[in-house]
Order: sequence, then C-alpha cells, then structure tokens
Amino acid sequence: MATDSRIPSRLIIVAGTYDGVLAGWDTVEHTRDGDQNDIELKLLRRNDGRYLKLSFAMAAHEGSVRCIDVSAGAAVAAAANGIDMGALKDKEDAKETKEVVRKRQRSDSTDSITTPSPGTLLSGGYDENINVFNLQKHIQTGELKTPNDLGSPLCCSFAPPVSSASPPTHALVGLTSGKIVLYKKRDWSVQHVLSGHDEGGVHCLAVHPTGRMALTGGRDGKIILWDLMKGRLAFVHKLPKIKGRRKEAVNHIVWSDDGSRYAYCYGTKITARDVGRGEELLDVEMVS
Repeated sequence: MATDSRIPSRLIIVAGTYDGVLAGWDTVEHTRDGDQNDIELKLLRRNDGRYLKLSFAMAAHEGSVRCIDVSAGAAVAAAANGIDMGALKDKEDAKETKEVVRKRQRSDSTDSITTPSPGTLLSGGYDENINVFNLQKHIQTGELKTPNDLGSPLCCSFAPPVSSASPPTHALVGLTSGKIVLYKKRDWSVQHVLSGHDEGGVHCLAVHPTGRMALTGGRDGKIILWDLMKGRLAFVHKLPKIKGRRKEAVNHIVWSDDGSRYAYCYGTKITARDVGRGEELLDVEMVS
C-alpha cells in the first residue's frame, strides 16, 4: 500500500541538549542553486521545494536544558481568528497581522495563512535561567532569573498554549521547589507564584486550550487544577498510594484539543478522565 511520505508544508522542531544548546529545524522553502548537493536536490524534488533543514543552533544555558515551549506567531493567530489588530499590544505583531490579512485577501485559500508560524521560544535550564527567543528573527529577546530560592525550571508552557489559535498572553514555569511562576508575556513580570506541590518539584504542566486554567503534576503524586484568572488552587487529586511503595510521580499530563478531557501517566499507568462528568475513561497498565 502506497503512503504519502512527504513532510508537512510547515514543520518546526526545536530540541534542547544536555550541554545547554538549543537547535531548531524548519521546512522553509529553499531555492535550487549551485551550492546544493545531490541529496538536497532530491529532497527538493520529492517535497515540492521544501525539506527539513537546520535553521539555528545556539548555546543558551550553562548546564542542561530542562524544558522548552514554542508559541505560534501572535499576529498569524490573531488574523486567523478575526482578532482586532488594535488589541495587539506589540507593534511588530500588529504589522505582521496586516500583512497576513493582505495575503488572505489576495488568496482564494487560507491553507497557507493558517499554517502555524513560529513565534516565541521559551527555554528553562539547570542554570536557573529562563531565556526568550524570537523564532522569526532567530535572536534572543530576553533573559530571566527564577525568583530567589525557588530552584530551576522543570517544565514550561505558554497560556493559551500553542494548540490554541489565540495568541499567548502569559507563560507558566514549574520549578524544582514545587512552585509555579505565572509570568505576563508582555513584560515578563511575575503575576503569581503558585504553591501546592511539595519540594519534589513540578514535573509537568498543561494549560487548558482557553488559557484560563492549568493542570500540574509533581513528584508528590498530586495533580492540581489551577485557576489562572484568579491565581489560586482550584482542586487537588492525589494518586492512590500502593502499600509498600513510595509515592508515584506524575510524569506527564495533557488536555484534549477541546479541553473536555485530560490524561496523565505515572509509574507504568496511563489514566484519562472526563472533566464534566468526573468519570475515569481509561486506566491502563503498561508493560514495563
């Protein structure tokens, strides 16, 4: 059975390394020139002029990169959703939005418009630094230090997340101290420091598609629902403790696209739950 092995029209991959390097690959459109080798020419012919190529690599942290997250371009998201350009605080975002709207008016199809465009890259490292990069220009635009005595980042996410079509307004960073810091993206000031997990650290977090709430999981075996609008804890679920064993850490957590369900994994188990009904939809033991 034949399959279409072509890469998507726009695919962006970002990776952080143990020695503090950030690297990114992008499927930008390339032109045929004399400097390209036979392999590149074959890739171009096979993928309609596009192929995955290293777009940047930079030393970002002293020590390992602990977490990364990427937001879609704010202007592209705004234009795709009919957001008033006057609502965009960033002049560059407003300028980009106008260009997107002009392209939409000239095009019969919106496929090329709604394809996610890279916006901001957030990275957290063992060095307790949080770095901010503009992926359009491949430059660093900011550097933050985690608040005093709160440890180094373990996980991070924009709010609303990249899965949402709305531009992000905030960012969350989970730390080794068990605290979660909520930053305003506009000026990267701290809006809230959320307390709820033990000192084992916040292992994972997932922002709801609306950007109004988030789930976090920690080494303490807790899953916490946060009200991001009010900056406070809304609900705590403790994993059942198995006799004779230590608490299981929550290793990963994720929302469904519509925000009506969520799933998490701990130990060798994967569990999915329905938010509205509070029902357990799935509880699977994986072979270790």
